[in-house]
Order: sequence, then C-alpha cells, then structure tokens
Amino acid sequence: MKIGLVLSGGAVRGLAHVGVLKALEEKGIKPDFVSGVSAGSIVGVFYCSGYTPKEMEEIALKTNFTTMIKPSLSKKAFFSLDSIEDFLKKYIHHKKLEELKIPFYVTVTNLNTANVDFFSEGDLIKIIKASCSIPVMFKPVKIGEYYYVDGGIMNNLPVEPLLDKTQYIIGSEVNPFLPEEKDFSNVISIGIRSFYLAVRSNIESRKNYCNLFIQPPDLVKIPLFATWKSKEAIDIGYNYTKNLLKDLNL
Repeated sequence: MKIGLVLSGGAVRGLAHVGVLKALEEKGIKPDFVSGVSAGSIVGVFYCSGYTPKEMEEIALKTNFTTMIKPSLSKKAFFSLDSIEDFLKKYIHHKKLEELKIPFYVTVTNLNTANVDFFSEGDLIKIIKASCSIPVMFKPVKIGEYYYVDGGIMNNLPVEPLLDKTQYIIGSEVNPFLPEEKDFSNVISIGIRSFYLAVRSNIESRKNYCNLFIQPPDLVKIPLFATWKSKEAIDIGYNYTKNLLKDLNL
C-alpha cells in the first residue's frame, strides 16, 4: 500500500510537522509520496532529501528564523525572504525537486493565471521560496514567465497530487481555527486573520480525502510568527500524533 503525506502551511506552526513525522516513524509509518505547501514545503523538502525528524528538530532549534525575515526595499512587499535561500543551500544539497529521495510535490499560487500549480520538478530553492511567499508580506517569485506566491491562499491541504498515486493519505494540518478573534489592532493582525479565513475554507473541502487527518488543537497557542515557540510547536505535533496513533493499525 502506497502512503501519501500532506503537509500544510502555517509559518512557525509548521514545525509541528516535524513532531508529526517523528511520531509516524516511531509507529513504522513512512510516506512514499509527500505533498507540501508554504511551511510544509520547507519541512517536506528536508524530509524528502533524507533528514530524519530528529535531525530536523536539531536544525530547527539552532536556527534563528527571525533573522530570515528582513525589511524589503521593494514596493511589492513589506519583507524579504532572500535569507531562506542561504538556509536551504546550507542544508539541502539538491538543486532540483526531482533529485529528492522521496517524490515531493510543492504547491504554489500562480498570480498571473489565478490557478494553483503543483511542482514536482524544477529549481528547488525558487519553488520552495515561492510556496512560502505570503502576498503583501513577501515578494512574489518569478519562475519562467509567471509570478508565484504562497500556495496556501488557494490550497493549504494539497491532497490532489497524491490522489492517483497512493491508497492511504495522511493530512497534517497546523491551523486549528479560533471561532472568535478580538485583536485587530494593526494591519498585521487583520492580515493574519484574513489569511486564516481563506485557509480554513480551502481545507474543509479537502480533509475528507484524508484517511487520517491530524490537526493538533493546542497549536492555537502558537502565533504564526512566534519563532521562540519552535520547540513547543514540535512537541505539540509529536504528542498529539503519538496519542492519535495508539490504536491505529497501518
């Protein structure tokens, strides 16, 4: 039986995927195919290139992710993700997605065509960077003739690439939804809430394709860009998934 794993976006919350992977491997579950978007694309590319969940956790905890988000001089965005290129080059020694050890699909939003595109081949760093580029916050990334932004805007649980390749799909989604939010004190808080609303709508229509859907509720305690809570996010993902898998025979 072929197993597929889908890793959602969610900024710092995306580190919960590392804990999810750790719990899955302890249960003897290893995906044959992986699909990721935004933060999930970063975790996914590490895993598909051969890093163990333990190694990924060690890297995450010694990395200052705050330094990767720098003010942008461009009129197209508030911040720049250029530093993520150095981070990926330091640890990922593949240049093309198709060179990875596990087949990996990265989801992006095509600004020109208003479509969701799934990349499984091509420039690894450019594609991952595009998948993480939340509009307005970060600049779009040009690949070929098109401009791309965060795939999570239109599809934050990209099951589609795995539907005809796997018989069992595990969805790891890191954005449990608070039914009421009261803090709209600045443009960032308004933008984040709007992002959650968009993400929620496109997840609901896709989670039914998952044979196992993992969404740790305690992740509501982790703000999107709370980089100091990396360890907490990983532990939440691990503990929730480990408990969920207790009685699962796969």
